[in-house]
Amino acid sequence: MFKSIRESLSRTRTTVFGQIASVLGAGDITEETWEDLEALLIQADMGVPTTLELVEALRDRVRREGLYRADQLMGALKKELRAMLVDPPEFGLEAPRLLTVVMVV
Repeated sequence: MFKSIRESLSRTRTTVFGQIASVLGAGDITEETWEDLEALLIQADMGVPTTLELVEALRDRVRREGLYRADQLMGALKKELRAMLVDPPEFGLEAPRLLTVVMVV
């Protein structure tokens, strides 16, 4: 069972990243490049808010670093994805616990 799930996820990963690689192939970065990348990230279930945040950060990086070729975006995309991965927030489970028991007769 887990083998089939793993194979399905592997096919999905290969397909999604293959499509992203084809969008980020040769050529200049155009508005169409940004739209295609945004559509692919949403299709990959990144979610609209996360995708919009990522694309905006990527656009900023492209302007800062002076990137102009679509194939240069892959490295920038990887850096932005790594920057988005942060440690999960603390949930404060270490706080003292007060147990309350209610008895109904």
